[in-house]
Amino acid sequence: MLDQMAKGDMPDERQLRTIAAASREEQVEVWKKHKLKKGDPQVTWWSVAQGLTKTRMLAKDASFDDAVAKAYGIVWQEDLFAPADQDSRYTTDVEAFLGVQNEWMANHLPKRGAIVETTQWGEVKLPPKAERVYGKPSKSDRSAWYLDRDGKVQSGSSATSYGGKRLARHAVQLVIEDGTLEFDPGTLRVAAR
Repeated sequence: MLDQMAKGDMPDERQLRTIAAASREEQVEVWKKHKLKKGDPQVTWWSVAQGLTKTRMLAKDASFDDAVAKAYGIVWQEDLFAPADQDSRYTTDVEAFLGVQNEWMANHLPKRGAIVETTQWGEVKLPPKAERVYGKPSKSDRSAWYLDRDGKVQSGSSATSYGGKRLARHAVQLVIEDGTLEFDPGTLRVAAR
């Protein structure tokens, strides 16, 4: 790879960062598949970088501390291309990282909280009969905790709280038991605000 780069055939900065982050053994294995073939003027660096790409779970997204990471065998690596003033540590051990994050959520879940899953698009799957509540949660609301696509613990302290008791504060009964329309205009005016 270095010989090809010395000839002026360079990957872009993002591709170079991916290549540099890979181990020598991984580079050799991918280079065998993607090295320059006769008749090709340049290496397709994007395919080399694609072969070396690994999902990175960032230390700054971890809810657990370094002692817990060490206990679970998570090894942090430094991103040498990251800005010096940021925590640039990461791990490629995705399963261990997500496992520890899930355990952390279970241990720190509030009394009225629930761990929920997300869809393939990253949307929260709320429990049956639950609905998303926007705004400040009340004491009767529950919070949904989940892991987002980056592995960060997200809690529904505002956008993902759910509960049915809030409905009573914002609704007015318009139809009475016999099916006729009847309501108190003052209560309707307050609920409509």
